[in-house]
Amino acid sequence: MKPIIDTLIDRGLSLFSGQRLEDIRAGLGYTAVKLDTQKAGVACMLRHRLGKSTCSLLPNAGSLSGMTADRALPLLRSPNPVEASIGLATLNALVDEGEAGESSNDDLVQMLGITREDRVGMVGDIMPLLRMIRDHAGHCVVFDEGKNEEAGITSTDLEREELPKCSVVILSATSLLNGTFDDVLSMASGTREICVIGPSAPLLPDIFRERGVTLLSGRRFTDADRLLRIVSEAGGTRCFGPVSVKVNIRLRD
Repeated sequence: MKPIIDTLIDRGLSLFSGQRLEDIRAGLGYTAVKLDTQKAGVACMLRHRLGKSTCSLLPNAGSLSGMTADRALPLLRSPNPVEASIGLATLNALVDEGEAGESSNDDLVQMLGITREDRVGMVGDIMPLLRMIRDHAGHCVVFDEGKNEEAGITSTDLEREELPKCSVVILSATSLLNGTFDDVLSMASGTREICVIGPSAPLLPDIFRERGVTLLSGRRFTDADRLLRIVSEAGGTRCFGPVSVKVNIRLRD
């Protein structure tokens, strides 16, 4: 099976029909892309990966708006975190609502069936969800490359040792930006449930289902202009409620 990044770019190109990037906002928490179709998508900004050796994080800044989406999509392969986030946000803006499945606000812990018998591995510290999980799971282990030195975070060097012991793995969609998604999925191949979660998650059920993911949790944005303002003003996930609909897609019965 080809790397998921290549598969996602190929799908994005199949959805391209001349759309252009009307506006791009690279904020402190997220990047947002608005297409000329008035659809929008976001992708997380990996601040801990931003270089400090230059005053310009994006040398071609000021010339990106107006580019066609098919030129922006391959940026998802870029080692530059800003470019990669533009590529993923473009894909998320292109994804047709019809591919998103049924919307749901069900409790993810209930959907995953987490009990005291479960050992849960979380890759990417998603604190609000983690608080809920700790009330139900027997044990939780959390990995986050941007917080490796913080209390309560297990070093990512131990993922290969710890993840195979987990019955449930919750994987932040930021793993699509730092190039770790395929490796983490291979470590979690024996788990009962694998959930990919976050506003950065492309709502493309078939692509994740064929890789063994059992639950896909993302967002569909309903107010592109307000979303751009939120991202420009350093807003993040907690600010997205009024401009988005949460979508939980069960990928396995």
